[in-house]
Amino acid sequence: MITFPLAKPDINSDDINAVTQVLKSQYLSRGPVVDEFEKEFCKITQSKFASAVSSGTAGLIMALNALDVKQGDEVITVSFTVPATVNSIVAVGAKPILVDIDEETLGMCPKALSAAITNKTKAIIIVHAFGKSAKIHKLLDIAKKYRIKVIEDACEAIGNCYDDKPLGTYADIGVFAFYPNKQITSGEGGMLVTNNESLYRSFELLKNHGRSMNGDLYDQMSFGWNFRLSDINAALGLSQLRRLKVIMEKRQKIACIYDQKFDGMKAIKGPKFSSSEKNSAWFVYVVRLFNKNRNDVMKQLEAKGIQCGRYFAPVHLQPYYLNKLKDLSLVKTEKLAEQCLALPFYTQLKTDDVGFICDNLLKSTT
Repeated sequence: MITFPLAKPDINSDDINAVTQVLKSQYLSRGPVVDEFEKEFCKITQSKFASAVSSGTAGLIMALNALDVKQGDEVITVSFTVPATVNSIVAVGAKPILVDIDEETLGMCPKALSAAITNKTKAIIIVHAFGKSAKIHKLLDIAKKYRIKVIEDACEAIGNCYDDKPLGTYADIGVFAFYPNKQITSGEGGMLVTNNESLYRSFELLKNHGRSMNGDLYDQMSFGWNFRLSDINAALGLSQLRRLKVIMEKRQKIACIYDQKFDGMKAIKGPKFSSSEKNSAWFVYVVRLFNKNRNDVMKQLEAKGIQCGRYFAPVHLQPYYLNKLKDLSLVKTEKLAEQCLALPFYTQLKTDDVGFICDNLLKSTT
């Protein structure tokens, strides 16, 4: 029996009331709440435009569509991510080029990026793993040198800033996600942000079957999907967004308790944000284990009712991609993936709960 799940959303009466109000209205989808959610998200991220969508995955696919990525193009990203990042590239017919990560940030290695660029490279997807910033300035400098468009997969980074600028707003397009294990949730949902009006107009068409909805009978202006976010989901997301600062503070306190437990240990290394990341809305709390088999530790913890996560299983080693990406060796990615263990992390955890989790982790690693 699981006593401490890996994640749990922070839902309160305001959230429930917000959803209930939409259910009582005449607009369950394509209504005013979606617009309000987008406007508030622009304020939070300091972006000119925001477009709400059905998931972070939908957002990544749309971002690639908007940048005209198609069959024959190459898109560079990392394997140390969820499959959605790579799947989105395959979904638009392009070829994913997976490169190794930087051990400090867990994000894309700048040297590996430079080495992977060819005349077929159409876009780069930078992933901010666990909400921690990749080496964004160096990566963008490389992209600028070769005039390549960039998408930030900031699906785990809402609320996080680097050099006082929100992650997800450095590149041409930023993509966020609101699955229930994220800092804030809309149940299912995502958001694209950009400062480019032309890209924004593409988003609005792409998520609605390519239709402009201008009142004309023949109004399909482009290819498109049904990637809209409902007002029901938007209501929950908007309510949560308004509490983002409070939720961030709660998560920071839990992270600090974990930090204190692991301070100075050699067998267990806690996650660290750089001094440039002053606002750290923790997505998960992932430790690295040394000299112990991570899977064995997981089994021992789960026997005590403590659910853990193997974040991330490299995409290039997944059964679906193993034969498609033959002979691909990503040394740092594979090494780190075997060491990383995500511990229970959510706002309802108490100090004693964290103590119990850490005590059992220590027992399983000594």
